[in-house]
Amino acid sequence: MSLNLNDLRLFFEIVENRGILRAARALGLPKSTISRRLSGLEEQLKSRLVHRSGDVFALTAAGELTYALARRVVEAARQAEEQLLSAHRQVTGQVVVSVSPMLAPDAAEAIALLIRAHPGLAVHLEITERLPEASGDGPDLYLRAHSGALRDSALIQRRVCRTPLILVASPGTQLSDPDEILAQGFLAFGSEAGLTDWTLHTEERTDFILNSRPRVTSTDVVALLALAEAQAGVLLIPEAAARAALAEGRLTRVLPQWRGEAVAVTLLSPPRHAMNLGLRRAADTIAAVVKARILGVPIAEGVVPELRPDAVTMLSRGPRSDDVRLTLACLATDNEGDPAMTPIQKLIGSAALGAAASLASPTLAQDATGPLVLYTNDFEGVITERFESDTGREIDVVQMSGGELLARIAAESANPQWDALIFNGSYTFELLDRQGQLMRDVVPANLDNLNEIGRSYLAENGSWFPIGLAASCVMLYRTDLVETPPTQFADLADPRFEGMFGMADPAVAAPAYPCVAAFFEMMGEDAAKEMFTSFFDNGMRVFRTNGPTGRALASGEISLALITSQVAYTVLADGEVPVNVVWPETGAPGVVRGAAISAATARPEAAQAFVEWLLEPATQSYLAASVPTDGKFEPTVTGAEPRADGPPAGSRFVVASDAFAVEHEAAIKTWFADQALN
Repeated sequence: MSLNLNDLRLFFEIVENRGILRAARALGLPKSTISRRLSGLEEQLKSRLVHRSGDVFALTAAGELTYALARRVVEAARQAEEQLLSAHRQVTGQVVVSVSPMLAPDAAEAIALLIRAHPGLAVHLEITERLPEASGDGPDLYLRAHSGALRDSALIQRRVCRTPLILVASPGTQLSDPDEILAQGFLAFGSEAGLTDWTLHTEERTDFILNSRPRVTSTDVVALLALAEAQAGVLLIPEAAARAALAEGRLTRVLPQWRGEAVAVTLLSPPRHAMNLGLRRAADTIAAVVKARILGVPIAEGVVPELRPDAVTMLSRGPRSDDVRLTLACLATDNEGDPAMTPIQKLIGSAALGAAASLASPTLAQDATGPLVLYTNDFEGVITERFESDTGREIDVVQMSGGELLARIAAESANPQWDALIFNGSYTFELLDRQGQLMRDVVPANLDNLNEIGRSYLAENGSWFPIGLAASCVMLYRTDLVETPPTQFADLADPRFEGMFGMADPAVAAPAYPCVAAFFEMMGEDAAKEMFTSFFDNGMRVFRTNGPTGRALASGEISLALITSQVAYTVLADGEVPVNVVWPETGAPGVVRGAAISAATARPEAAQAFVEWLLEPATQSYLAASVPTDGKFEPTVTGAEPRADGPPAGSRFVVASDAFAVEHEAAIKTWFADQALN
């Protein structure tokens, strides 16, 4: 069978535009032509590719597979064209960039490099802290210096680097202890007005909290530095922003052993495949220059590919110059209904199709350009720099809550934007695997690193890999409110706990469902329902997530919480609330954190390298040490060091089988919700 590559490219555009009508408009072709060519492709493949019912656009299983292959064919063509014709391509159009004030000088340097290399490229620069809208409208790129997580949007978050907050003041200022800061006057870099808790720490992780609202808070580092030079107070500011003032002697470091939390520098952009050459060049150049300036290292040579003086535009059809965000670079057609193919795309046609046919084997696939895109509900802020440093590969990390992450993956099912996934809940991988969303038969080179825990939960089909084990629920109780603590979960039906205990909703909180599912499988449906009914009869409270559950315990609203071991032992270690943990001798329900690769990834080599990185003992030790809550897990590889403030050695876990959890999820969650409402 000789498959027309134009049909594959046309099908790719149908999926990208979410329907025949939109694709017809985007390509400038009659709807009837698009529909006829799609029918011809389906006839040739002997498979229905698209569900045709009402206004809903959805792919069949065959359509999902065809789209994944088509996407890689188009990406291979684009990559080859870019590499082989880049010397002759003129980058034109306009890029709109929004930059935090602190980063404006570094961004300007990057833009200067860009426009010198590409005279046809225009840049509109906005200096603001305004965050992107959820709709995705607004600038093409956002470069932000921020503390804490950025809110979710349609854009990909690419961590560029981090810079610590340091304390500086006018020359002659001498301090011996953080307690003396407030007497001098406190100035701070920050975007949140009214913040009163500012944490400082030493390299030994000794913490000191400044409980005071600063005299001045701003993200305008020029104004803050001027205030500090004018002896208005001690300034907590990103080290990179104060570097010049310190070198020139206008300011001096005070309490150099103390630092604030690091400020992250993040570039927000559309997914790599949705950017054409101009926008990719802008994103890569800005990220590279800003990273070099923040870290104080030389800018790497060749950051911006220079256009030769004698370069001539040789494209058979070029992108619209008035909107650099468009990805349909070739809209004119050779034959009716054929998406335009440049000479390079035609040249590699049969080779690209042959490569796509072999993509079931990840070792045979050639990675697309651009950073690996990771979706995760854990380890915020600690993966990017370490992975890039360890492997030399770039990674974009998209971090959300478990529920938000699953909703996003579901919404993108026809067009996945992620390459790799970390998720706390192994049954989720079982579900995604059944949906065909995970790459199977992956064999990491360091699979032998797995310890007994890792081998126990290893997927037989190589679709995901365990990277940690924790308890989805233990009993955390207030020692000042509970005289006689429970010894087993069934004790919560005792009247002494009436109305004073609670847990997170298993329909909302990702770790709560594995807790309930473990009881249903371990005890049997009838016995589990009887136990939870006794809990509800005894006034068990159900909170939306573990966060409000923990706050209710801290405030004394409840005296006992069914909560994850990670949260429980973090609260215990903090020592701010008098608590203790009950881990029944029969075991606590467990939840397995895992990692997987998208079946539709265009970067299988980088994705497998990421999985192998997670299976290294040094990596798991680093993750455990770096994040106090997420880091309290049982490692799955030999040689990794668990945290000392986590569960005691030898703790027993009872994990619901993935198949059971998937097959009974709807029924269990529905029953639980019905009881909670009664």
